[in-house]
Amino acid sequence: MKDLDTEKTEPVGSIKEAIVAGVSVDLFSLKPKKSYSMAGQDYSGQNYFGVLVRVRTEEGAEGLGEVFVTPGWYGPDSPLSYVYLISQVFTPVLIGKSVFNTAELVQRMDRLWMGNLWSKAALETALYDAAAKTLGVPLADLLGGRSRERFPLVGGVGEDTPEEMAHSAREYVDRGFKTIKLKIGSIADPDLDVARVRLVREEIGPHVVLRVDANGVYGSDVRGAVKLIRKIEAFDLDHVEQPLSHRQFRGMARVREAIDVPLMADESVHTLEDAHRVIDAGAADIVKLKMAKNGGYRKCSELISACVEAGLRIELGNGIQSSIASFHELTLACSNPNVMPAGEFPGPDKLVSDIADHPLQIEDGDALLPIAPGIGTELCEESFQACRIDLTALAKG
Repeated sequence: MKDLDTEKTEPVGSIKEAIVAGVSVDLFSLKPKKSYSMAGQDYSGQNYFGVLVRVRTEEGAEGLGEVFVTPGWYGPDSPLSYVYLISQVFTPVLIGKSVFNTAELVQRMDRLWMGNLWSKAALETALYDAAAKTLGVPLADLLGGRSRERFPLVGGVGEDTPEEMAHSAREYVDRGFKTIKLKIGSIADPDLDVARVRLVREEIGPHVVLRVDANGVYGSDVRGAVKLIRKIEAFDLDHVEQPLSHRQFRGMARVREAIDVPLMADESVHTLEDAHRVIDAGAADIVKLKMAKNGGYRKCSELISACVEAGLRIELGNGIQSSIASFHELTLACSNPNVMPAGEFPGPDKLVSDIADHPLQIEDGDALLPIAPGIGTELCEESFQACRIDLTALAKG
């Protein structure tokens, strides 16, 4: 037997210190397969815009993070603010630090700049991916293990004619999707929303879960929101999402008291403080998280704990993004049993192309959790360069 006291061994951790050597941030644009209008806004012909962050370690691991470039009504970040904050403010405090020190690095970013959760989420998720790839394990295992191997997805249907929405919903059901979500919000003609919900329910039958999302279009109009919801409750809705605007905590509570279907808060909950406002006001039965909106893994985990303790359900996802962001949300959903199905992280399912070399796989309406290290994919450099936006030209306008 060898003498362990005298045998030369490499110190534990010396190979996998995973020191951040570089961080890059880029904007990219992908074309959707079909128009997806919402909140009474026509987004016809508009591409999906995303922010890609790459964190590279001295050992050569590359972690990937992505967030969507949000419209102004949803959050404070703008395309160039992402680039400035990530490259000029946050990156200097990450260089030379270990990707395993995520708690410390997130705290440092919070001290440097208040808010701007999208930028922080892009960096934090990339750090987690780099850490898992350094160890050669799936990120779900690093987060505590898999509670699921696959996760049911939502078939998201944007605002359109009742007939087109019913057709889109049927396409999802035929592919095995068991949950459909409709965008509604026709303030000028509430009966149009009623017709949309009615026709979709008739098309998909009684056994498919049906949800609706108004994206806050009723503002502070509690009476108008309640009037519409009472009309569509008869179509067996799983829940109604965010009928009022984001700061209407008391108004949401009044809506919740007046209806018989569960109420979800999405735009109302960005931070842990927002979640406590919703809880204290009794403003929702369900809270919808997005990793971009809520700041990444650590902040989402804090929100999940607070909401579950208060008896609220948690759902997760953003309706359109590439596989990079979708894999992160899938990883959180499959590693935390308190995240309820179905999820809204369809990856390239709504896009004509992708930037991952191994895109998200969907089988019978479920997203499949990869077994490869990290989030299960690397960047497809050729595809990414084809959709990358020239930041110099963007800055010049």
